[in-house]
Amino acid sequence: MSADLVLGIADSITSGAALVRDGRIVAAVSEERLNRIKMAMGWPRLSIREVLRIAGVEPDEISRIAIATKSLYWRPEAETTAGFFDADWGTDKRLVLALGNAGSRVLGGLRAARAPYYALKRLFGLRRSRAIRRELQAQGFEAKPVYVDHHLAHAASAYYTGGHADANVVTLDGAGDGLSAAVYRGRDGVLERHAAVSSYDSIGNFYSYVTHILGFKAHRHEGKITGLAAYGEPRYGDLFRSLVRYRDGRIENRARAFHVAALKKVRKLLPAEAAREDVAASIQLVLEEVCAAFVAHWVDKLGSRHLALAGGVAANVKLNQRLFAIDGVPTVSVHPAMGDDGLAAGAALHALAASRPRGERAALVHDLPHAYLGSRYGNDELRRALDSAGVSYDQPADLAARIARFIADKKVVARFAGAMEYGPRALGNRSILVHAGDPTVNDWLNQRLQRTEFMPFAPVTLDDETSDCYVGLDGAERVGRFMTITCDCTDRLRGSCPAVVHVDGTARPQLLGRDENPGYRAILEEYRKLTGFSTIINTAFHMHEEPIVCTPDDALRAFTLGHLDSLVFGDYLV
Repeated sequence: MSADLVLGIADSITSGAALVRDGRIVAAVSEERLNRIKMAMGWPRLSIREVLRIAGVEPDEISRIAIATKSLYWRPEAETTAGFFDADWGTDKRLVLALGNAGSRVLGGLRAARAPYYALKRLFGLRRSRAIRRELQAQGFEAKPVYVDHHLAHAASAYYTGGHADANVVTLDGAGDGLSAAVYRGRDGVLERHAAVSSYDSIGNFYSYVTHILGFKAHRHEGKITGLAAYGEPRYGDLFRSLVRYRDGRIENRARAFHVAALKKVRKLLPAEAAREDVAASIQLVLEEVCAAFVAHWVDKLGSRHLALAGGVAANVKLNQRLFAIDGVPTVSVHPAMGDDGLAAGAALHALAASRPRGERAALVHDLPHAYLGSRYGNDELRRALDSAGVSYDQPADLAARIARFIADKKVVARFAGAMEYGPRALGNRSILVHAGDPTVNDWLNQRLQRTEFMPFAPVTLDDETSDCYVGLDGAERVGRFMTITCDCTDRLRGSCPAVVHVDGTARPQLLGRDENPGYRAILEEYRKLTGFSTIINTAFHMHEEPIVCTPDDALRAFTLGHLDSLVFGDYLV
């Protein structure tokens, strides 16, 4: 039994599991990739089994088990998040929500930690802990679970993989364990909390209210609002400032309402004729203003020069660009699984750190080398899947050169190779690769994939061409590796690759280093030989409203349904 083998489990939104060995993440998988339910919530049986398989570990070898989030409504079976306000939550959940809204109306300015909503959540937590013990015993685990606060798990994921032992760590999300934001100072491997914002004051939830009002699914489609905002004018900025604001080192809910009551208030205040682009631009602007003021205050107060971010709001790439521009923030990192899909790894990292003497914890802080931590399939498995599907394929010796030629000829190529990515971004192993010179590609390719998006496709660029393509990434290079920040584009990129440049002149790049993914990099290097430029489109390999592909069968199905031209299948070419 290894003293440093820790299993992290998250059973909230985008549930999943992660395995940490000797302080490093060796496997991490979200349940949605395996059960094919987008943002699956509930006990991640499949993910737990899969991370053990990836690492070659048996349940009785696990020395510690860390469960992310202390207070959570128990979901024994994985289920979809569907839509936060229009899902069938069941009698218990609706009762909790009704009491939460009643508490917000009766108690007014009292914070959510004292509202009846959270008292009931703690009661449901007792039910959850008993069920989890039964689940773990049934799966053969001997270690007893410990429970890690939601925002502490977020902070640990960002801090211990952010590469800086001295860092300001900020978590921002909708809600978790009664909070929507927290500020930690990380020093020599120890995290100390300095500020917290209650769920009642969640600016992340206000962003979700707008997502729902504009006809999208809250807690799933916020990225569409970010992209849509660039097409509008912030005409309703003052309206949103009247609902949520920054004040004296904290974020405040000025609407004096919670959840559905707050949603109704936002809907009532917005004019019926308001263009959705303008509404999106308004909430995006206020989000950036409030969060930038909040972060700037604590950066100045705590003094560390590095900023590490996690939490679902940190998936907002435009916000991350704004936070990186704060005076006193020369370097920034964003955990690649910034949302609840990163909680399992964060819980495991915290549990390991807490088990060690304070003087030994600094060694746990490291720079996450890559995000290829998921399921992997060998050529034998891939060949069997191809033969079973009855498709034609070959195994060319010059695979990278062939694919580069296809892309240069404006063919659409899917790549299914190596280990699946950890987090919400496809980073080359479960990606679709396309020439970036056609500005109409956003329309016709999304139509093929049955997807509706307002953001342009993201680019991948060899890191030695960063300064030729992007402006202002000095100090944020590692964020660029994981496609978690926007930046301004150079004239050269705008002219040569218009398909990856948004209407506001920004892009969300993946910067590919020399040693991260040799097979992926070889394609870009061959493409550069043909075109003189290494930038191409990298978009996630999936169909509309489905998770990114995981298995060979998932890939072959999406390849067929999407009417794509070619498929890199490990060492094979379809």
